[in-house]
Amino acid sequence: MPPPSNILIYRLGSLGDTVIALPCFHQIRRTYPRDKITILTNHPVTGKAAPAMAILENSGLCDEAVSYPVGIRNVRELARVRQTIRRIQPRLLINLAAGRGFFKSLRDWLFFRSCAIKEIIGTPLRRRDLEVQQTNNGEYEPESQRLAFRLVSLGTINLADQRLWELRLTQDERNQALALLPSHQKDLLGVSVGTKLPVKDWGEDNWEKLLVLLSKEIPDTTLILLGAADEWARSEKLGRVWAGGNINLCGKTSPRISAAILERCRLFIGHDSGPAHLAGVVGVPTLALFSWLNPPGQWFPGHRSWKFIKALYPALPDGGWKPRLQMKNGASEGIRLIQPDDVLRSAMELWHSYSNSAVSNSDRLKARNLF
Repeated sequence: MPPPSNILIYRLGSLGDTVIALPCFHQIRRTYPRDKITILTNHPVTGKAAPAMAILENSGLCDEAVSYPVGIRNVRELARVRQTIRRIQPRLLINLAAGRGFFKSLRDWLFFRSCAIKEIIGTPLRRRDLEVQQTNNGEYEPESQRLAFRLVSLGTINLADQRLWELRLTQDERNQALALLPSHQKDLLGVSVGTKLPVKDWGEDNWEKLLVLLSKEIPDTTLILLGAADEWARSEKLGRVWAGGNINLCGKTSPRISAAILERCRLFIGHDSGPAHLAGVVGVPTLALFSWLNPPGQWFPGHRSWKFIKALYPALPDGGWKPRLQMKNGASEGIRLIQPDDVLRSAMELWHSYSNSAVSNSDRLKARNLF
């Protein structure tokens, strides 16, 4: 058996971008179980964007991270990054960065070769890697599938296998989550009403209408509000319309603790954002509200074969989705086409999905040693 060596993974983005790439991280660790894996990633773009290690820490999928500011042009800063990579001495670089164009991908490849890395896989240079493919049903290829295709040299990745999406939460993380929740055994509804992009914002009026309607349907449920610290005030305001009591945890939990909290919920509802992706991978019935920002299907959470995840995507204008789709009445025009009654209907279908199946919510919790 060869001695352990260093593997470097290049992956940019925030919370959702990291969750989407989880099957690739699992495949890499499965292929290189004894090697030290380092991720080269970006500093948070905004205060609301979680760094990759906030998702990967404690999972065993990655050992450490090296971060740098995206878009650097300073020669000294580039030299510092190169020196750091050379110090790691990776024998292999796995490029999981999103395809940002042929010339940018080529520039990245040349930079990594200048860092004395001899073997590089996954660089998005083919048209297949750079353009999102439309499927026969009108949706688009999932981003997770595009990433997995680039790692075909490591073997086939079965994206429908929920084990490849595991966060590998620890018992300590689950205990921390439990300490933040009520001691009684009422059902929990997880909701995230914030987003870092205005184009994805469904609006306070819509959220208030939905929560009022849901509160009448499931009055004995505790509302759990999750999100970033600057979403606390909005969540606090909307939580007041809930009849069954609420707990506002915005800004009070790390992404992995949030995932452990979502693991105990009976349903999650939120924008196309990090919490929706976290909810999907911990197996909670998840309802995600999408805008026109990205083509339908590309960033839907989890795998399309999973029946417990539903994405609501607004009807497209004539001509279908196009890059830089123009909104005539404001950036959030697309998502505002989704009506509270439609969300309520889908939410209640998911809410009753366990009671109408062979697996109840309590059975799901017992299977995860959470109940």
